[in-house]
Amino acid sequence: MNVNPLNIIITGGSSGIGKALVYKFANAGHRVLTTYYSNEESVASIKRQHRNVDFCQLDQGNLDSVETFTESVKAWLNLDLPLEIDTRRTVDVLINNAALGSATVIPYIQDKYNREAPANSKTFEELSDLRKKALEDEALMKVNALGPLWVTESLMPLMTKSVNSTNVRARSYSTVLFLGSVGGSTAVFPEYRASDLMSKSAVTYLSKHLAAEHIHSNIDVFCYAPGATDTEMFRKSTLEKCSNPTAFMNSMPKQRLLDPEEIADSIYALSTEKWARIFHGGVLDASLGLGTRPGLQTETTAMRQFM
Repeated sequence: MNVNPLNIIITGGSSGIGKALVYKFANAGHRVLTTYYSNEESVASIKRQHRNVDFCQLDQGNLDSVETFTESVKAWLNLDLPLEIDTRRTVDVLINNAALGSATVIPYIQDKYNREAPANSKTFEELSDLRKKALEDEALMKVNALGPLWVTESLMPLMTKSVNSTNVRARSYSTVLFLGSVGGSTAVFPEYRASDLMSKSAVTYLSKHLAAEHIHSNIDVFCYAPGATDTEMFRKSTLEKCSNPTAFMNSMPKQRLLDPEEIADSIYALSTEKWARIFHGGVLDASLGLGTRPGLQTETTAMRQFM
């Protein structure tokens, strides 16, 4: 068990990079609160393995849900802890990971429309193609860009802001990390959905904006932009549409996809090591070089066949 466990909040911890992050921090002995949108069983299974993990439902594209989540965080911070465990009641690390992709936005908006549409209105399938696309574009912007803004602003009052904090703990600051993407954060992929990449670009700007606001506080903010990663989201948006996935992966930098666990390892270090504070305001390109040569993702014959 970590001597001084930190209070870690990770949005979107039911799969992919988020799930790897939850395991990484939990295995190190930190207290983790993670969120899910629909896959409750996944986070429940982590909870069964780690008593220091809690979870709650969050639709970060819905302001009511964000407000409910904020109250859950306040309650979580006030949970009784054994006397030998540090009982500081602040959010030490917030990792904004939850997001929609070009493929996962489709079932998300279909589900929301079918649940929220007024009686006697058209079904989702009856809508025009333009309106379907517009609803999906709106969801990408709200969930991927406005959602992290709302979540972060609601939780910042619970973080360590004073530079002259009298807390005797070695950890006298809080870290906010935004998960961006090589597409939108560091490179342009015109072949992909504009609203998806626009939302990732907005997250990058948001991290810089908040970093500028907190230039004199003890809240550190930066953006981490991974490249092509072996996650369910990437498989649905890209690999499953590719006629030759093996050739596509071999065309990637270093001839491989990134692994969620190696991303979790690096984010863990950035969130817990004091030297990482020098990256305040930075956008960290973790794409194996894809950000410097984005054409690799669309140059191959296998990729061009479905673009």
